[in-house]
Amino acid sequence: MKTLLRMGLCAALLSSVAFARNPHEHRGFYFSAGIGPAYHSFSASSSSSSYRYRWNEYTAEYDYFWESEKEENSYNAFVFPAIDFRFGKSIGNLIALYSTFDFMFDTDNWECLREEQSDVYGKTSEKADSENSIMFSGGAGLGFEVYPFLNPNSVMRGFHIGESTSVNGMLLDAVGDRSEWGGVFVANRINVGMDWWVSDTWSLGVEFSYTYFGVIEVDSDDDPDRHLFRLMFRLTRG
Repeated sequence: MKTLLRMGLCAALLSSVAFARNPHEHRGFYFSAGIGPAYHSFSASSSSSSYRYRWNEYTAEYDYFWESEKEENSYNAFVFPAIDFRFGKSIGNLIALYSTFDFMFDTDNWECLREEQSDVYGKTSEKADSENSIMFSGGAGLGFEVYPFLNPNSVMRGFHIGESTSVNGMLLDAVGDRSEWGGVFVANRINVGMDWWVSDTWSLGVEFSYTYFGVIEVDSDDDPDRHLFRLMFRLTRG
């Protein structure tokens, strides 16, 4: 019994010493969850044109003209909540490598402007439309965080910068008669943030990020442009 007690005390002492060596450090398993508001800016334009002709009974000749149509769609909204999760490994309180999963859901107005030119005199007609719609965006990828301040007494100890690349899908679905719009993008995110330790292994923090979306696959006539700004409040372990 005494032997077991001594072994238990030794194990507790060794574990407490090992634990005390690395307080407030990112080492081993890394987990971070974030939630916060975002501003999502999306626009897509498409156009079509054709060469047409029409018989003119006054001149007894054909009048030739271009018939064209242009459509501009936009969905610019403040979104809440935007959510993401990160799972990975932190090395030496210096860098964390992780897989990332993020998504956001929102309802707001989907704006559409149509311009049509369809007569020989080149007159253009415009029609603006606004419809309540559902927006969903989500993706998965890989990223890293760097913690450059290693001094345990530095007020900047929890400062970090990072980057990630992921594959992201977006869907806009109008509540009314308009058809849905969807696309697949590569999302390139850069972020900067600050953590404050609340225990030896857990920290609370705030992070600002900017994401630019490059096109992977959309309708062939579309030319989309997407940007995302996020202010995330994070809970991090590791």
